[in-house]
Amino acid sequence: MCKYHEVAKVVEPKIATMRSAEAEFKIASKEKNAAEERMAIVQGKLDEMQAQFDAAMAQKQALEDAAAATQRKMDSATALLHALAGEESRWTAQSKEFDSQIQRLTGDCAVASAFVSYLGPFNKEFRELLMQRDFYGDCVRLGIPVTNNIQVTKFLVDDAEVGEWVLQGLPTDELSVQNGIMVTRASRYPVLVDPQGQGRQWVQNREEANQLKVTQLGDKQFRLALEDCLAFGKPMLIENIEEELDPVLDPVLERRLVRKGKSWVVQLADKEVDFTDTFKLFCTTRLPNPHFTPELSAKVTVVDFTVTMAGLEDQLLGKLILKEKHELEEQRQALLEEVQSYKKKIKQLEDDLLFRLSNSQGNLLDDTQLIDVLAVTKQTAQVTPGVVGLPGGKLCRAG
Repeated sequence: MCKYHEVAKVVEPKIATMRSAEAEFKIASKEKNAAEERMAIVQGKLDEMQAQFDAAMAQKQALEDAAAATQRKMDSATALLHALAGEESRWTAQSKEFDSQIQRLTGDCAVASAFVSYLGPFNKEFRELLMQRDFYGDCVRLGIPVTNNIQVTKFLVDDAEVGEWVLQGLPTDELSVQNGIMVTRASRYPVLVDPQGQGRQWVQNREEANQLKVTQLGDKQFRLALEDCLAFGKPMLIENIEEELDPVLDPVLERRLVRKGKSWVVQLADKEVDFTDTFKLFCTTRLPNPHFTPELSAKVTVVDFTVTMAGLEDQLLGKLILKEKHELEEQRQALLEEVQSYKKKIKQLEDDLLFRLSNSQGNLLDDTQLIDVLAVTKQTAQVTPGVVGLPGGKLCRAG
């Protein structure tokens, strides 16, 4: 008992302290739980406010992106309006003219086709007579809409291509341009009546980059040269022909092609030769008034390249300036090349612009490439008139 009493005296204060601590622990636990509940409420509010903040920031970013996109569209619209300034009236007039041209297209195509097919052997005056009296007159009599006094050169070729021909040595007069059209557009191979060699020189300059083969019917290597050009698609110029051609050329002139697998062949006498569609054939004669047989005339396109007074003047002027003022002739040639370069660039830009306008999907303001093409086209168009107007004055001073 004494020991129990002694132990109890030691333990009881500790038990009392423990019970007091337990009571304090329960109170602290309740306070802790209450604090955790309050913290959970605050955390919920914080999460809600964070979500609201994130939503507000996302909305802010979306508004900024929309504002930037709108600004880009405004810039594009401004650029588009600037690029198209002054074009509306011209395009409207052209649209009306196109509607009218479409109505006359059948007749115009018929006249142009007849021109290329049948008028090559004649001079300028007789070509104009047949065009107006017969071709145009027949269309009118048959009730086919057709353009009166149609400019075949404008109908069949653009200024950029004519400029290329001029740089290659073709005179600038109307007859020479017509001849150039017949040589390049006719479906039959051309025979050039070329006493002065003007057409031959132009063909040589034009086809030089394509590995033109120049030969004559009497050349010992003529047959081999023909086979080589046919097989590899090279152009061939046969000079100084008379009033008849070698019969070996008949299958070529008549395009008697036979399909062999994936390729074409043509029968030359007893030999089959591969045919490549890039092959071109030109013939020239120095006879001033050749009498070709009807059979030959039906196989080829005869083109009268006899020099005209205007063409002769152009040649003589060039030779005179080249002899008397060599540096001016070089300057003239450089200016012509610059003018042609600008004309060609304008044509390419216009074609690219029309292609993009006709194939643009969705909002035009979103097509940045179209805006860039418009801007470059307008800038080039503004520069070109000054450059195009430059050579004339300098040529006058040269003369």
